[in-house]
Amino acid sequence: MAVLERRRLRLNASLMVGAGLTTAFLAIATLSFFWLPYNPNIPNIPNRMLPPGSPGHLLGTDVLGRDVIAQLMVGARTSIIVGAGGATISLVLGVVAGLLAAAGGRVADETVSRAADILLSIPGMVTALVLAATFGSGATTTILALTAFFTPSFTRVARSAALSVLQEDFIVAAQAYGRRRLFILARHVLPNIAGVLIVQFTLYFAAGILTEAGLSYLGVGVNRPDISWGLMLSEVQNQVGVSSPLAMWPGLAIVFAVLGLNLLGDGLRDVLDPKFARGRG
Repeated sequence: MAVLERRRLRLNASLMVGAGLTTAFLAIATLSFFWLPYNPNIPNIPNRMLPPGSPGHLLGTDVLGRDVIAQLMVGARTSIIVGAGGATISLVLGVVAGLLAAAGGRVADETVSRAADILLSIPGMVTALVLAATFGSGATTTILALTAFFTPSFTRVARSAALSVLQEDFIVAAQAYGRRRLFILARHVLPNIAGVLIVQFTLYFAAGILTEAGLSYLGVGVNRPDISWGLMLSEVQNQVGVSSPLAMWPGLAIVFAVLGLNLLGDGLRDVLDPKFARGRG
């Protein structure tokens, strides 16, 4: 069985490509904590609008002479902090709420499910605008907005998967042995729904990057001195006709980061759920 699992991992093209892109994305973001070619917030007017390939500035500079590579590296860091932060908090809250709904009885199920429906009915952009108006824009506000937006979806996934596992014979056997409900949830239910949750996390990590970029582009997300790929797009939109690569680089960064995470999630789904892979084939 272990040999088959390793072979399936090697043969899964989506998983391998997604893992490669995601690893590169994480490596660049990690490197930005320790080294940057230039300070991405200090203007250098004599070097403004340098084209790609200029000495010392491989991807050129923006309208204020700030190095594009340095800004992209910090933008990758911001995408991880905000996207992964929002997805992680949502995962924890959603799993707790979903397990409570699945195992807490009819009243708990109805309460959690209706609360999730109410939150899902509120557009994420409206939530972000309200939080930005209340607390001010920034990375923390964006993470809060993503948490409010993603948690109901994680709750639904966790609840559905947990209800399916709770109907299995080994759960009945554990109950017959007198195991406590909390023990059953932690020992039997959670490990059996972990694969679904991991896949969901990768997809919402990617969605968090896209959402953060959109909010920052609109001015209600990340602001300087923090840097976001969406903020970079917003700052160079007036220079697109003059120097199109200024908008191309952050756009490509968003595309490859999101593509890598989506391919990774798709590949993990095939590996963790062979029946789905066979059905799709």
